[in-house]
Amino acid sequence: MDVYTAIRGRRSITGLTDAIPDRAVLDRIIQSSVWAPNHHLTEPWRFHVLCGEARDEMGAMVADRLESELDPDDPASAPSIRSARVRLRRSPVVIVVSQVWSDDPVTNLEDYASVCCATQNLMLAAHAEGLATKWRTGEMCDFAACKDYLGLDREDRIVGYIYLGHPSPAIGPDRRERQPAQVEWLGWDDED
Repeated sequence: MDVYTAIRGRRSITGLTDAIPDRAVLDRIIQSSVWAPNHHLTEPWRFHVLCGEARDEMGAMVADRLESELDPDDPASAPSIRSARVRLRRSPVVIVVSQVWSDDPVTNLEDYASVCCATQNLMLAAHAEGLATKWRTGEMCDFAACKDYLGLDREDRIVGYIYLGHPSPAIGPDRRERQPAQVEWLGWDDED
């Protein structure tokens, strides 16, 4: 698959089968992702690959944290707590992508951009392998309990949870349309 086909064909897919992708394929995908641009070669990315019980353990920790922060008797809180327990079971594999924190603000911003590029590389490589992904963010990226479970420092940043698996056969063709990129050409000789 050429890069243009991969870029245009990749999309976020939530409908995944229960089949766990081969570990060697997952490793190949992750190893490909680290060829992202990275100023000063700090290699700030970390990958935590969860499947099976690890997803349940992390989901239970998140739910416990929510229970301690929210009123479990409040009807508005109950759906969030229930959802947290099963959230990571929406795909057979969840790759948590994180960034090692830098005290230098410029390096930290550059490293965040690099980890985001590595995440896109990961998703493109998964697509090339016939797998589907969805990049999820939100409150779980900031939970200390999640960082503790993964062995991250408190300052480290969880950039996203990549839900990954085989796409469900029920997934149809992509129907999205993209507007052309907004481009301003400066210093070019116009032939028109």
